Amino acid sequence: MVQNIDSFERNHPEFDVMRSGRRDPGTIQLNHYLHLQPNLLGPNGSRVQLVCGDCHRSVADAGAPWPYGDAKSRAVSPNALSTDGFKNETSVAASSRAYMAPPTYAQTCAGCHALQFDKRLPDAVPHDKPEVIHPFLVAKLQAFIAAHPGELRVPRDPSRDLPEQPIPADYRLLTPPQWVGERAAEDEELLWRKTCKQCHTLIAGERGALPEVAPSNITARYMPHANFDHSQHGLVDCASCHAAATTSQQSSDVLLPGIATCRACHHSGTEAAESRCFECHTYHDPAQRKPAHSNFSVAELQGSAR
Repeated sequence: MVQNIDSFERNHPEFDVMRSGRRDPGTIQLNHYLHLQPNLLGPNGSRVQLVCGDCHRSVADAGAPWPYGDAKSRAVSPNALSTDGFKNETSVAASSRAYMAPPTYAQTCAGCHALQFDKRLPDAVPHDKPEVIHPFLVAKLQAFIAAHPGELRVPRDPSRDLPEQPIPADYRLLTPPQWVGERAAEDEELLWRKTCKQCHTLIAGERGALPEVAPSNITARYMPHANFDHSQHGLVDCASCHAAATTSQQSSDVLLPGIATCRACHHSGTEAAESRCFECHTYHDPAQRKPAHSNFSVAELQGSAR
């Protein structure tokens, strides 16, 4: 523990989260470098150039329309997985413009990364836990086969013929439950092993059991013992402070600015931004105040003040 800090400019240590060996605890796999490349494929085949504000906004501004969100996805899946398992989320006020809201799939990802699960259906599964996705997927397949009974006649797939084994019949005639069971197994194999795993850490269950999605562990505040206000830094380009985001390819990278970045503006001098302790640290925090109980009278208090 560092003691006797009397100057942000001279002897304040590097921020704890930026010290050597620290890694971001989040489990969502995101490549910032890739997402900031020009000419990415966007919604409806369009070409887009993402900027930081497309995914990162303050808590108070998070309700405004997002350019790459999807209203249908928000309606189907109100409990977005990417908001599961926040760290320090209770320290961010709902009306705050000081801190960034953790991105959600429905707001920032769904427009480009759809969750279609079967070529026969236009539907996408909700961005939710496997125990919610499974019955949704099965219900969609049941409705499809009821409307298209001809699909019960399944042609043989020659690519699955085994060498030196008898060649099966050209067609198989399935019952509706058999068809739904086979299609559901194929669709979920694609979801769990490719689509969902592209971003999430999945924990395999026992044979035949649904997998478990690891908590996202998105950090809402990296420095819970200091105050910072993004809204007061709005004239500064995001990459000026978060320069590492332009090259980061691992979600475990901590993309905060170090103390040297802050000292570029916050130092002594008449032309500098405030750098005294109270600029970032709160003393006698009103939120921590406890009610006081006393039997003193006003007169006694006045007497004690003399």
